[in-house]
Amino acid sequence: MNGSSGCLLFLSEQAARNIFKQTAVSADDNAKFLQNYGCKMSTLWLFNCQCECDDKHCSAEQRKDSLVFEITLSEDLRARLDALKDIALNQWRENGVSLFSPKAMPRLHFHVQPCPIVNTNTFYTLSTGLILQGRKRSTTDGQNIEYGKGTSCTTAADSPASYEVTCASDTKPFVSISVELDPQVLTDLLATCPEIAAKHKGVVVGHTVHAFTAMPATVDIVEAFERLLRLVYQNPEQLATRGPIIERELTYVLLMSPQGAALSQFFSQNTPANRINRAIQWIRQNTGKPLDIEALAEMCNMTRSTFYRHFQTVTKMTPLQYYKRQCLFLAQHLMVARGYSASQAAYEVGYTSPNQFSREYKRTFGLPPKKSISERN
Repeated sequence: MNGSSGCLLFLSEQAARNIFKQTAVSADDNAKFLQNYGCKMSTLWLFNCQCECDDKHCSAEQRKDSLVFEITLSEDLRARLDALKDIALNQWRENGVSLFSPKAMPRLHFHVQPCPIVNTNTFYTLSTGLILQGRKRSTTDGQNIEYGKGTSCTTAADSPASYEVTCASDTKPFVSISVELDPQVLTDLLATCPEIAAKHKGVVVGHTVHAFTAMPATVDIVEAFERLLRLVYQNPEQLATRGPIIERELTYVLLMSPQGAALSQFFSQNTPANRINRAIQWIRQNTGKPLDIEALAEMCNMTRSTFYRHFQTVTKMTPLQYYKRQCLFLAQHLMVARGYSASQAAYEVGYTSPNQFSREYKRTFGLPPKKSISERN
């Protein structure tokens, strides 16, 4: 990186093309959208550079089929990210666990991971976050993206995912911070702020975009996180009054950033992505109940075939596959957090056959329920 202060954002070729398709209306804009937010983009090339971490077992050599562009961060932005990282590390030392949230604000989440981890299945939910140190690879809605320090990650709709922390060590752990977004705030801002729609006029209305996006962090986004953390840890007595204001501002600057293109599609009324999001929320809130595809299509004001097509565009799954994945994740949660047996969890999420549950659980998580849970514990 020739001594510059920067980070590397790794993408598959298709993911890179999707990002630029979503956020630019011409080839020239591909570079402009990064430059407008204090970043510089070089040409895309096959990954062939040294990892910055000090882990001898880093999996960098496995990324030869990835493409990468270099994001050069200003010294000011790098210093701001480091200050947020220090807050996260201090809280990690006090809490002693990798995933934690402050009591004053449970919707704010820290992730500090002192070693690489692989193939962790999860659900990405409506949220936005910053990578403060290390690197992570996410596979979700048909994308395989690897990203590092200085990346802003946003999930516009609940999505089954798997992730790996690819760069982390005792001396330089992976560090990220995220906050859950309020769907009502997103809807209100999109309805009352016409400048947001104008900002993303290059995105064709009706074109369904990816729910998960990873982009260079803007100064405005970092500043909003700074104010939020300052409020939580220095003035918690003001959180009830000032917290919603700062969160609303964070949501606004997200909507005005390149990531706002996806958020706008999912929370602007009557776009295909917005209608599919209603079906996703119904499935998430009614896990274990019978799945009625016709009713979901009607809810989305779509024919059955149109509903299937748009649902698969958003999630890269059929509705039934998404529903089963949600059931399995809920079952895993019941076994880990509440001590359910495999058969109890299976019946709770709608399975009538424990054997079928075990087969599908192993197919999803790689291990049968009992062994999977013992390893997580």
